Amino acid sequence: MEFGLIVVAVIVLAYANGANDNYKGVATLLGTGTTSYRGALVWGTTATLLGSLTAVLLAGQLLKNFTGKGLVPADLAAEPGYVAAVALGAGLAVLAATRFGIPISTTHGLIGALLGAGLAARTTVDGGRLASTFLIPLLLSPVLAIVVTALLYHLFRAASRRLNISRATCICVGNEVVAVVPVSEATMALERVRELPIAMDHPVTCREQYGGRVLGIEVAALVDSLHFLSAGLVSFARGLNDTPKIAALLLVLPSLGGWSTTAIVGAVIAVGGVFSARRVAETMSRKI
Repeated sequence: MEFGLIVVAVIVLAYANGANDNYKGVATLLGTGTTSYRGALVWGTTATLLGSLTAVLLAGQLLKNFTGKGLVPADLAAEPGYVAAVALGAGLAVLAATRFGIPISTTHGLIGALLGAGLAARTTVDGGRLASTFLIPLLLSPVLAIVVTALLYHLFRAASRRLNISRATCICVGNEVVAVVPVSEATMALERVRELPIAMDHPVTCREQYGGRVLGIEVAALVDSLHFLSAGLVSFARGLNDTPKIAALLLVLPSLGGWSTTAIVGAVIAVGGVFSARRVAETMSRKI
């Protein structure tokens, strides 16, 4: 009974993680019109699954951190009831957010569930370990990402100027390109296109594209390739980071080892993304 309860709870959490998180890494591919919803979904799911499988070899410490040991007493962390409460609490919270298309962090949900279940059990929670292992990394990682991204943006912008790369707006009616205009003229051109008879029956969209060549390669094609690569790397990193956090909850079951738990969780995360990612995908791709 306890075995089945824990497995079901962890599967719910893994499915919720895939549904809410799998599309985040590739959302810009859909939002910029670089590929379709299905194309981005396949790429994001594949990269995430590869990250999950790689976690078998590289993420042993995360497995240890998210068992709850050290945060709460070891005997509580080993109780099936505590583990099931953590998994279901985090999983149901993430599923509820997914239902309304709200992108949230499974890591935050797990930390809250670990802490909440510990407080509900009326036990002591190690505040120092909570801060050093969980809270400080969560606070610093967005700041680090902002700094690195800002530096890279200015670097790429300077490089594009030196290479005489130009920007233009591509206006499409359905799948047909009807105009390519300078960025400064995009708004007026878009309004004119919307007045055409053909535009009444098809959606009118626009996207920025780059002109010029680098090392004999069309810049637009090069940027799209790098966009796919970067989106895949984000998805890979997420699978590598999130999978062991969820798999750690299965380590309370002695019949399951680290490799098998990580593989099972990785597979369920992929399934969750395939079947339930669309609402969050719409938010990440078009509403932010």
